[in-house]
Amino acid sequence: MIDLGRDEEVVTQAKVHWACLIPHLILFPAFIGILTIIPALIRMFTTDMYITSKRLYGKVGLINTKTLDTPLNKVNTVSIESGLLGKILGYGTIHITSSSGSYEFKSIKSPEAFKAALLEEIDRFDEKRIKKQATEMAAAMKS
Repeated sequence: MIDLGRDEEVVTQAKVHWACLIPHLILFPAFIGILTIIPALIRMFTTDMYITSKRLYGKVGLINTKTLDTPLNKVNTVSIESGLLGKILGYGTIHITSSSGSYEFKSIKSPEAFKAALLEEIDRFDEKRIKKQATEMAAAMKS
């Protein structure tokens, strides 16, 4: 779970879709399926993605982790990649570029909805920030 700051709340959370296990389940009768399903299960249960009212947080991995924790106004691009099976079952890979680097979150359930929620929250964050600056400037000009 994510540590929230003051006046911060979780807006939405992304989950890994169960379909990421399909290739491993097909191979499961063979010994190789048993070996390949373990990393997929670890990725499935250790991937976290949250949109809060102030930032975007994402983490992938158990031992070798990659973490994204960036303010909403530092998110540069959000793109989605989805194959035929992903379109049918409703999952895809979300690519996020921020001022601190590029991140990839694979097999995310309902990636279009997550992207829409993220872009909406970025707009809301910017509006709040601009209103706060305007209020502070008005107060400074009155003084």
